[in-house]
Amino acid sequence: MDKTNMYDNMTGLSEYKTTDKMNNVLNIRNMLLNKTLTMFDYQGLPDSLPYTEIEKVLQLHGYGFITMYDDKIVVLNGEYYGTDKDIYNNYLKIRCFIPSKNNYEIFNISDGVLIKNDYLQKGIKYIIDKYSYLINESEITLTIANKWKRSGNIFIANDDATAESVKSYINKLNQGEDSFIISNLLYDSIKVMTESNNTNTTSELIEYDNYIKSLLYSEIGLFSNSNMKKERLITSEIENNSFIYPLTDNMLNSRTKFIDELNKKYDLECSVDFSSSWQHTEKGGDETNE
Repeated sequence: MDKTNMYDNMTGLSEYKTTDKMNNVLNIRNMLLNKTLTMFDYQGLPDSLPYTEIEKVLQLHGYGFITMYDDKIVVLNGEYYGTDKDIYNNYLKIRCFIPSKNNYEIFNISDGVLIKNDYLQKGIKYIIDKYSYLINESEITLTIANKWKRSGNIFIANDDATAESVKSYINKLNQGEDSFIISNLLYDSIKVMTESNNTNTTSELIEYDNYIKSLLYSEIGLFSNSNMKKERLITSEIENNSFIYPLTDNMLNSRTKFIDELNKKYDLECSVDFSSSWQHTEKGGDETNE
């Protein structure tokens, strides 16, 4: 592990570094998944079938398979297998990984219940990965812009010695320390671009960051007010907010379908609906405007 990003075993904290892009994107991705995994509220599932395992399979893989295995109803991650298909080109067999045995087994789909996240069985991994990248890039830009606010200038050095001095000056600013230039020769070697030359204002960067996040929340069916006005919203602006979430409707319909099949096949009384944070999707946003 890079010594500059070592985990502090005493405090349980590690320093956030904008340069550690891969780790930062992964952390954003996991935080987003922690939210989307609570999208649906399942009732009546057997203990051997945790709803979190169902959602992880569906959201990350797009589809899965519920079957009786070792006398328990379980959900398995798998891939369609073979060439046998029905009239609509749907596979009739699935090859699933069994973690407890560390091997694969082939099942007839008719022997269990095929579960789908959505009609095309794509899951939401692409959405999560896309916006995790965009959010991280936006946060990097905001962090850099915030640091530059400490000096308000961009420095252009004419030689290596000047560049090193400027780097030292900026590093001290980054640490929150006072810094100054003592050499007239060094001062004359530096060209400075003031903040007025930079068209990307902080408010514009914040607006872009909020815009990205509002698009993400809209895609996954969460209401987010993207209005950047500082004043209070007027009644007409609140009433004109549109609540159109076709993907989450698709996801709920897909789950309702396989829950009905699950109940019939294994004589259960399970149900599924949106959880509290997503209830406005079903009620047309009434709860949001209360």
